[in-house]
Amino acid sequence: MSFFLASELAAFAPGDARLLNEAGAEPGRPIVVGTASAEILARIAFAAPHLRTPLFPIDPALPQAVVADLIAQSGAGLVVGERPVEGPGFLSTDAFSDASQIAGPSPSRRWVAPSGIALLVATSGSTGHPKAVMLSGANLQAAARAGATVAPLQAGDLWLACLPLFHIGGFSILVRTALAGAEALIAEKFDATTILNALRERHVTHLSLVPAMLSRLLDADEEDAPESLRHVLIGGAALSPELAERAASRGWPIQPTYGMSETASQLATLPALPRPWRAGFVGQPLGETEVALDPSGKLKVRGPNVMAGYANPTLAPGDGLSGGWFLTADLAEIDETGAITILGRADDVIVSGGKKIMPQSVEALLAKAPGVAAVAVTGRADPVWGEIVTAVYAGRIDEAALLAWCRDHIEGALRPRAVVQVAALPLLASGKPDRSALKQIAAGQVIERGKA
Repeated sequence: MSFFLASELAAFAPGDARLLNEAGAEPGRPIVVGTASAEILARIAFAAPHLRTPLFPIDPALPQAVVADLIAQSGAGLVVGERPVEGPGFLSTDAFSDASQIAGPSPSRRWVAPSGIALLVATSGSTGHPKAVMLSGANLQAAARAGATVAPLQAGDLWLACLPLFHIGGFSILVRTALAGAEALIAEKFDATTILNALRERHVTHLSLVPAMLSRLLDADEEDAPESLRHVLIGGAALSPELAERAASRGWPIQPTYGMSETASQLATLPALPRPWRAGFVGQPLGETEVALDPSGKLKVRGPNVMAGYANPTLAPGDGLSGGWFLTADLAEIDETGAITILGRADDVIVSGGKKIMPQSVEALLAKAPGVAAVAVTGRADPVWGEIVTAVYAGRIDEAALLAWCRDHIEGALRPRAVVQVAALPLLASGKPDRSALKQIAAGQVIERGKA
């Protein structure tokens, strides 16, 4: 598997900017990039600011209809990718392999924040229709400054980027290392053995992972964490206390983090893992970010890192905001110190027998079951209970044995009455559980009859 240094890719920026300009890129109109190549995406990310052009990286695995809708939302002027699209101008990624695109000296600053909208990024669409989020250069800079308060970054540091660059958690690494004068080592894809080798062979100081990645790294060998690692940010999906403790016991300096595309990645991050740590606890908001709860218990956010708005063809700001506040879909608690605990998505709440159940609380209990490697909880419609708490899991324990374990260890409404075993949990490219797929899988569950 290939790795690339950001500083080396940034050296192509002047030539890549000319190539994009000749293909029809226009100031103020987004360049959409849909490619499986992290190398090419990073090159275009460094070239776009030279043209005062917003960048919109899109997951190339998305269905064509979804891609077309995202392009329409953005008012893009040029699409770079492996397959042509209707509407805007098109440039094949093959053009970037041309030998005439010779790298020059590495620029002193690899990424310069454009005025106005700098980046568009698609939401995960884990429960429905993806939207395009507009982030300004000021949003990205504010997020970088805030993140540096809990994960300091300086010249000489090396951040291994193995999250997809078309998601905010991955792309923000390019921005943050460039602004700090640090280096990013970009992986074409995540492979646990290869990533571990890179961590042990190179002086990697920073790493960003989703929980599923962390689990695979821990499974790949039994050694302690590489000594050079100072910060390992874990976000994108719920982290179980069991996985957190397993990593911490082997010296991984993990920091549970919470954020989203609409907040330019990190909103809150713990400077270190408290032990014991409770699921969903991410500490106080970073930087100048303000948080509050709406009457239903949803978290709302305001601050310099909060998006300009959801995209529209004219890139006019404001859509999705009210008085500068963005209302998230997450239920939360805020304690007297201002520290945040994320309870889960409001639309994931399971109502069974009249009781409201957060999947995350059940998942934390199921993570303790022997033979459960990964688990996600969802609800399934039931004529008696309204919904049945259903566990979708991967691991060596069979379904009957897991139901028996649940009867012995989980009480009351939290106890799953249905389970289904899968080879691997359905995940989005961001590492989040694919909630739509989980609902479909739950329809084939093994149901515990007559023991509610």
